[in-house]
Amino acid sequence: MITKSKKTIGVSFGLKTIKIDQSEIVLGLWDTAGQERFESLSKLYFRKASAAILCFNPSNRQSFHKAKFWYKELNKNETNCVVYLVATKIDLISSQENWVIQKEQVDNFIKKFKIKSFETSAKENIGINDLFTAIGQDYLNRSEDVDDDDEEELVSLDLRKKNSNNTCC
Repeated sequence: MITKSKKTIGVSFGLKTIKIDQSEIVLGLWDTAGQERFESLSKLYFRKASAAILCFNPSNRQSFHKAKFWYKELNKNETNCVVYLVATKIDLISSQENWVIQKEQVDNFIKKFKIKSFETSAKENIGINDLFTAIGQDYLNRSEDVDDDDEEELVSLDLRKKNSNNTCC
């Protein structure tokens, strides 16, 4: 099913539920759209992130450089985050020969930083499910590797209740 979506202005949040084996995983997705005016706020979204999807348009050299910039920022702030580099809009490019960014550049970046990569088209629904399934599977695999003693306590936030202990807002 293809749905129309609006461009991200500012920051948007969404939930995606995926099922892997017998586990149902709810992914919280923050979309910052990589806009420069939100760079200073990005660190807030990096904090304790389990995964990050860095997107670039293969027909736009600047978008690849921006994805590399965001990788460095993310790696400075959240070293335990698994990164997925995603080539988007592949439906608009007939073959990798038409990429403005050389495939070798992308491959070198992926190998150097040991990150995972996907090619997607939101419009044609190509590679999207594979990407989210990989994120979910990686999350489950990391969860199995964590000892019960090492797990952090989950904290729930109810925005309807005012916390009298807050010193801010």
